Amino acid sequence: MKNSLVVWWQTFEQKPQQCWLISLAWLLLLSWVAFLWNIGVLGVMDKTEALFVEVAHQMYLTNDWITPHWNGQTFFDYPVWGYWLVALSFKLFGVSEWAPRLPVALCAIAVVWLSFYTLRFWGFFLGEKTESTRSLWIRAWLGAGILALNPGWVGWGRTSVTDMFLSSAIALTMLSFYLGYVNSERPKVQKIWYGLTPVFAAIAVLAKGPVGLLLPSLAIAAFLGYVGQWQAVWREVKGLLLAMIVIFCGIAVPWYALATQANGLTFLNSFLGFSNFQRFTSVLYRHAGPWYFYLPWCFILLLPWSTFLPLTLARLQFWRRKVWQHSPRDRQLGLFCFFWFILILLFFSSAATKLAGYILPIVPAGAIMITLFWSEEISLAPTKIKYSWAFFASGIFNFILLLVMAIAAFISPQFVGSDPAYPNFAQVLSESGLPIVFSLILSLATLLMGVSLFHKPFRAWLWSANLVGFLGTMIFVIPSLAPIMDSQRQQPFRELSQIAGQTVKPKECIFVMGYPRYSLVYYSQHPATFLDDVPYAIELLQKENDPNPLATVLIVTDPQLLERFKLKQEDYQLIAKKGVYHLIRVPKSILIRRSQ
Repeated sequence: MKNSLVVWWQTFEQKPQQCWLISLAWLLLLSWVAFLWNIGVLGVMDKTEALFVEVAHQMYLTNDWITPHWNGQTFFDYPVWGYWLVALSFKLFGVSEWAPRLPVALCAIAVVWLSFYTLRFWGFFLGEKTESTRSLWIRAWLGAGILALNPGWVGWGRTSVTDMFLSSAIALTMLSFYLGYVNSERPKVQKIWYGLTPVFAAIAVLAKGPVGLLLPSLAIAAFLGYVGQWQAVWREVKGLLLAMIVIFCGIAVPWYALATQANGLTFLNSFLGFSNFQRFTSVLYRHAGPWYFYLPWCFILLLPWSTFLPLTLARLQFWRRKVWQHSPRDRQLGLFCFFWFILILLFFSSAATKLAGYILPIVPAGAIMITLFWSEEISLAPTKIKYSWAFFASGIFNFILLLVMAIAAFISPQFVGSDPAYPNFAQVLSESGLPIVFSLILSLATLLMGVSLFHKPFRAWLWSANLVGFLGTMIFVIPSLAPIMDSQRQQPFRELSQIAGQTVKPKECIFVMGYPRYSLVYYSQHPATFLDDVPYAIELLQKENDPNPLATVLIVTDPQLLERFKLKQEDYQLIAKKGVYHLIRVPKSILIRRSQ
């Protein structure tokens, strides 16, 4: 058996049909484990996902596919692409927790598959002298694994928010252009890929606005200018330019025109002025950050692979412009991804409003660059590899990271036990045995990393420890952890929200005190007012000037926040209690009087 595996490994490239079957199985496994398995176990999460999903839900309920609505008002923070896909999913599969996450998962999967294709046929690194089919297969398999198995792509690929819709569209735009760029000797194939580029760029604009066109354009323009290919590419696309513009405008423009027609200046001021221009020039929603805000996030989003990211960037030698200018197009994938990575990073670093999800589009670029780095290591015979101190230092850092994570996993119940909003979470987590399982998986990965690091012939396979650790976590930890998190963190508030929706009276307000848990609007199917202080609540009630002395208000909060209203127990009716949250009904007159 062992000899058979060795023989197969040494000759697998000679059986292409078998390689494609293995590739299909690997891609399906990654797609299922990373993005589809148990995506409906967690309830819709607060606060961004709950808001995004409810907008799509209202689109589905009202059949208004032009104007987004949330909480009883128009909502123009984002364009419509993500809403359309989620609303369509509701229409096809019904309203559930997994239906709104299916489209975002499919978008993440699409990028993994196209990245696999790109690496399989064009995944060459600078200076590679031979076109080894064997090497291309290995780097395609590895690249798909690195892209599918990292916190950024998994986390946002399982959460129905706009970031993945934009990031996937940008990634598909970039990869389509590159596939057209490298197929210069096959004009018909080149036209297809160049023709797909404006399709995905238009989708990116529908997903997030002008930034969906601006970011790919900046990266592609910078890359072409650097390698001196502007004129050559212009000659290639000149005959397609009009068609590309028509395709782009035909996809991107109609909704913007219809939204403007339906909502006038309200849409233009809210979307273009507030959600785009002000988001870049001003700090919105208190999401500020220093210029280096995204540097640690580059590392976090691509863990554990990012331990070798600095060495990967150095190995590219992007500063050797003449070398890159004289290199064949099919050896420029690393540099192309570098400009993709760095331009997006610089753009969002210069913006005033900063959120981690904004730089999600760099993840595919980073994953491909890291893949090319390891491909170069694997392609060299062990006797020819000269490992630098930087390589060894990166490996030691990776080893320490896995070791620390293994220890942290083992003692994790101690870290989560201090949250008063979820008092039983630590106990349930500890009793499940998951911290031990998680720690064992990471310990195995640490052991593999140590053996590979200190045994020179295996150093080119250091990445396998990260693959084992992350894949093992996705298979043996996450499926069991998700139901625990839901039962302790999501389910109580979800059930209380549903009760609020069933008991709310006509014209009765719902106040949510404390952290803005927007999922109440989704699960109660009733507008709500989200407050963080009592004076504002009283001000709103006084403005209503309701003459009905029996008028009441529903309040969802925890006991500590409830004390701020200075209510006595006989002042209100306790309708339900779930976890730490209370749902009460109190007359407006009493609420105003007690709080003064």
